[in-house]
Amino acid sequence: MKPLPFLASALTGILLTATLSGPALAATPETHTNTPGASAADGTSSDGTPSERTVDAQTDEVTTLPVDSSDVTIIGATWEGDDPELEIRTRDGNGWSAWESLPTDDEGGPDAVSAEAAQIPAASHQSQSVALPVLDSDTVEVRAADKQADTDDLQITQVSTAVTEADAQVAKSAGGVTTHSATGPAVDAQISAKDLRAKIVTRKQWGADEKLVRCATDKTSSAKGVFIHHTAGSNSYSKAQAPAIIRGYLAFHTQNRGWCDLGYNFLVDKYGTMYEGRAGSLDKAVTGAHASGFNSWTIGISVLGTYSSAAPSSAAQTSVKRLVAWKAGQYGFNPTGKMTLTSGGGGTSKYALGKKVSLNVVAGHRDTSYTECPGLAFYNKLGSIRSGAKALVPELTPPPTKTPTKSPTPKPKTYPTKGAIGSYYQKNAGKTGKPVGSEKNLKNPNGAYQPFAKGTVYWSKSTGAHFLTKGQIRDAYKRVKYEKGVLGFPSSDKQTFKYRKSARYQRFHSGMITWSPQTGSDVIYGGFLTKWKKLGYERSKLGLPTADRTVKSGVKRQNFERGYMTYTKKTGLKVYIRK
Repeated sequence: MKPLPFLASALTGILLTATLSGPALAATPETHTNTPGASAADGTSSDGTPSERTVDAQTDEVTTLPVDSSDVTIIGATWEGDDPELEIRTRDGNGWSAWESLPTDDEGGPDAVSAEAAQIPAASHQSQSVALPVLDSDTVEVRAADKQADTDDLQITQVSTAVTEADAQVAKSAGGVTTHSATGPAVDAQISAKDLRAKIVTRKQWGADEKLVRCATDKTSSAKGVFIHHTAGSNSYSKAQAPAIIRGYLAFHTQNRGWCDLGYNFLVDKYGTMYEGRAGSLDKAVTGAHASGFNSWTIGISVLGTYSSAAPSSAAQTSVKRLVAWKAGQYGFNPTGKMTLTSGGGGTSKYALGKKVSLNVVAGHRDTSYTECPGLAFYNKLGSIRSGAKALVPELTPPPTKTPTKSPTPKPKTYPTKGAIGSYYQKNAGKTGKPVGSEKNLKNPNGAYQPFAKGTVYWSKSTGAHFLTKGQIRDAYKRVKYEKGVLGFPSSDKQTFKYRKSARYQRFHSGMITWSPQTGSDVIYGGFLTKWKKLGYERSKLGLPTADRTVKSGVKRQNFERGYMTYTKKTGLKVYIRK
């Protein structure tokens, strides 16, 4: 059988819903669609906007998905409980491919302690497969190799993207590279940064749907180096299919993974065409979601395709060298040097939160994560990528900065403290820092607050004065609309869990916010909090909350590290522990 015409994406996947039984498609209503510009005939989008569907599946059945062979389609799966060991095959004019593994995702994502990770919806914390772009096929089948797996909520997601006339125009006019020899002089074009930037296909040109961007992306003041990736999967895509693949990745990363934006800062296709990835990456040190734990201070560049047994084309390698050299000149790093990064944690990271790691300035994704990315053949080319990029950097030192003219330092403004907040400050000045604003009164509910250098002191008659430190717990409090939301005023300062020394919590009038490096910050209140307390808080079989409460079709749900709770008026509160 011929190899599968899809790729196991290093940072991709997306979803769709209807129950499928055997080789035929069951007539079950879809539970989720997103089809702007869709055709009534096939559900795909004629303007190139990704069309998304998710179907329920069973471990003892084959799930059959009809797809349009003219589209680029991305297939991914999510589930609760045991890994069902999924397999996938596709059909084109030559018949069915062999069954191949659709493995669990072992790729990137936001750093565990980042603001981006904190906003990921609860549903996106389920176990999930890699996402496979399918090309030139009319049918996809997915099955579980382990039919007896204790798996719940198995869903298969399909994101389809039409290849448009605009894609063909991009393919015709895109500024790829011309190189005469893969082993010759470093790269055959010493071009200016301005000329290189002009060759990059912008988000507008490849058709990014900016409405899919979920949240503002973090930025750093500079960048220390680059991580090299491959998206994995088929290398047989056409030049016109590449923009459609990237549109699919944008939809998958934001709608299925729950990330703010596309995970990579830049992408390169096998023809050497360079694409702007995450918004803002052309001009700023934008933090991506490409190397879990090591996104801050780095740039993610990914080549479309799989490069385990064969390296990318010389054109693709040349473009990667140019991008690295461009950013090295912009931020003053040496492509053949070393960098020291501090791990931001994450499920796929090889290094624990806070661990300092010395790496090559041009590193492979596998250097910091449990993954094969960017493929062994490509990884073995990183030495020549480094030296080739260095040869293109005219000056490795950053541009000189003007020494600002000294002016008299203004006398800092002082703010008085009074009442209960003032008394708290007098006892805890080291914790709060100095006041940076005046006390403000609050109504409905009644109380007051005052900002300090390290956070905010809140007060109400029923809860007293308590300090809310800057960080993820305060971010979660903001997420539920401060004191006017479900929690009310703080009723304690931040504390450490007795039996989970790395985790913290803070009590409020009507609930609690928990935080850990593994789970981020999460809000729990009402009956769910009461039940969790009875089970033993962090010592319970559930572990810590991993998401805020959600409500869907009348079912309230809260996920935990090792299970979840649900509540409906009919069934009451139920606790589910994963085996």
